[in-house]
Amino acid sequence: MLSKEEIKFIQEHAQDDPYQLSLSKGLHPGLSLSKLAPQIQARQKLVHKLPTWISHSSVFFPPQLNLEQASSEDTALFKAGLIHGKIIDITGGMGVDSWAFAQQGHSVTYVERDESLVHITRFNHQVLVGNSIHHVHGDGIDYMKKHPSDWDYIYIDPARRGSKGEKVILLEDCEPNVIELLPFIENNTQLLIKTSPLLDISRAIQSLKGVDKVWIICVKNEVKELLFLKSQNATMDPVLEVHELSLANSLIFQAKLSEERETISKLGTLDKYLYEPHPGILKAGFFKLVAGKQLHKLGNNTHVYTSAEREDTFPGRQFKVIAQGNPDKKWIETHLPTGKANISTRNFPMSPEEIRKKWKIKEGGPWTLFAYQDEHQKNVLALTEKCPVN
Repeated sequence: MLSKEEIKFIQEHAQDDPYQLSLSKGLHPGLSLSKLAPQIQARQKLVHKLPTWISHSSVFFPPQLNLEQASSEDTALFKAGLIHGKIIDITGGMGVDSWAFAQQGHSVTYVERDESLVHITRFNHQVLVGNSIHHVHGDGIDYMKKHPSDWDYIYIDPARRGSKGEKVILLEDCEPNVIELLPFIENNTQLLIKTSPLLDISRAIQSLKGVDKVWIICVKNEVKELLFLKSQNATMDPVLEVHELSLANSLIFQAKLSEERETISKLGTLDKYLYEPHPGILKAGFFKLVAGKQLHKLGNNTHVYTSAEREDTFPGRQFKVIAQGNPDKKWIETHLPTGKANISTRNFPMSPEEIRKKWKIKEGGPWTLFAYQDEHQKNVLALTEKCPVN
């Protein structure tokens, strides 16, 4: 894939601007900068996403679209801890998930329709994990039909772009259609599906006619992917687990959607502390359960919470309230004399950008300004400071 001379060039220009390098063809005779500049760009972009892959100088990276949809090492290794045994990855892609499965000692068959991508991935896997992965060029579903086997797990990460390159968010619109895999779930064979964080969880459970469990996977407060596990024991009311992989104990919340539906919100006015749930909990839809027994919700459709005493185990950001008032220029000038604050909105008619523009508030500083609608549908501003982490 890469010669010693090419590897040396990439290492020497690791911090250079790939675009500028691509324009300097005359300065590097004998080297294909159209080949090497994208490799440098990929390494710069993936230094945190795929550190193990980056650490191997001979790893060769595929085109940009494959890089975008690939799992990070953190999320791939999390998935590898969920499943075991004989695994078929029917949408192999760049092969990060297959690599993680093999890292855990599982038997892995990788299937991919793009022949050039199979060639690249086979080479990278040999660099990273030797010959422990079986690579197949072909359609994953067709391969399973022609090679029936006692798979322990079928893994699929369907493409989330339509025929014209547009993003799709419904399970049925992904390619391949996950629903076609349901007949393969028999005996001990289970199906693990990775999807976009934009996917509607409840609708996906309906489309799959029930699942065993759902994982909402987050890294540094950003929802990265959703995982659905389906077996013959699937249920329409599975447990949803929210994981934050930047924490030593990644599980931060778990519940069933039926519990959320049965919970009655306790509404209240803003008190001494304000809480903003972790994005993964909001994605899961646990708007009432997250309040627990001690917190009050600030409005039916306002997913911000309050309490008189600090609840330092709350799964999300915690703030001490400095002041609250009406959203007007005078209040802003009185309580923000520096004209600087971070802004967060919840169920408010203006976006943070619109608030900044209207009241000339600069970004940054130690304060966070919350704009929300209270239980009486009244617009409110709350000036807060973040509580120290215990």
